Amino acid sequence: MAKTPLGTLILTSDFLFLFIVYTFSLATAKSHHFSRTLSPTNLGLKKEKLSHLHFYFHDIVSGRNPSAIKVVLPPNNASSTGFGMVAMIDDPLTVKPESSKLVGRAQGIYASASQSEDGLLMVMNFAFMEGKYNGSGLSVLGRNVVLLTVREMPIIGGSGLFRFARGYVQARTHNYNPKTGMLLWSMMLKGHRPTAMGIAKAAIANSSVGFGMMMIADEPLTLKPHRSSKLVGRAQGIYASASQSEFDFLMVLSLTFMEGKYNGSSLSVLGRNPIVSGEREMPIVGGTVVFKFGGGYVKAKTYEYDNKTLNAVVEYNVCVLHH
Repeated sequence: MAKTPLGTLILTSDFLFLFIVYTFSLATAKSHHFSRTLSPTNLGLKKEKLSHLHFYFHDIVSGRNPSAIKVVLPPNNASSTGFGMVAMIDDPLTVKPESSKLVGRAQGIYASASQSEDGLLMVMNFAFMEGKYNGSGLSVLGRNVVLLTVREMPIIGGSGLFRFARGYVQARTHNYNPKTGMLLWSMMLKGHRPTAMGIAKAAIANSSVGFGMMMIADEPLTLKPHRSSKLVGRAQGIYASASQSEFDFLMVLSLTFMEGKYNGSSLSVLGRNPIVSGEREMPIVGGTVVFKFGGGYVKAKTYEYDNKTLNAVVEYNVCVLHH
């Protein structure tokens, strides 16, 4: 997970999360063919619990059987941070930092989503295979600045025993060997320094909507529409054309703030963005620091769009419920 191409990174991960939510939203309308109203009692939902898990995450990028492989190389090889790199992972989770009992696997992707630092977008599932947690999982979506001592990312959901889970994970680098790898939203597509660039082409060459196209983004968030306005954060992540019939993006973003009391806090967004619609709404699925256990939504409106450069300015209104 560091930018060096050969190495093993071992992380110690602390998880704090709530699961088995005691409140459950009930539909008030009459059930139809594809849906029905459920009782929380029938699902076995009880009072929620606060649990803590601790384990080690082994990210092995070299050797005969690496657990992390690059699937997309940086489009701009001159980037010092590898901006645009995407890796697929199947990393073992163990009780101790050395070779020890396997309790699960971290499976998913991470992508270099910053032009100025080693900041990764993490999209992964922790699949557990030990004791009462065997077959259960936790989903993580957030920003990981790998050179920081402690990094915090939101837990946005779970399965099995962790249904309806929410919480956060704190990651610390326990050991890194760069040699052997075996020890243990203003958007600019064109210009001098684009803030979004293509990392995968459309799957269908003649698709009118670019179905399958994928972009990596590191976009400034400002108070006013002009790029010279005060910077309050950055939107870092991936968006991809996920419709065969319209301009419809899958958005996987971390909104990281750097102003006032929100400095160092972040919100994770995962949703659908039909970009030609007047107003689009996407879920906030988690948060960190001030926004721990956060949830809510963001409404996006296109403020300005240039047909020649494809550059755009989008207004975001964010509503978050947090502790």
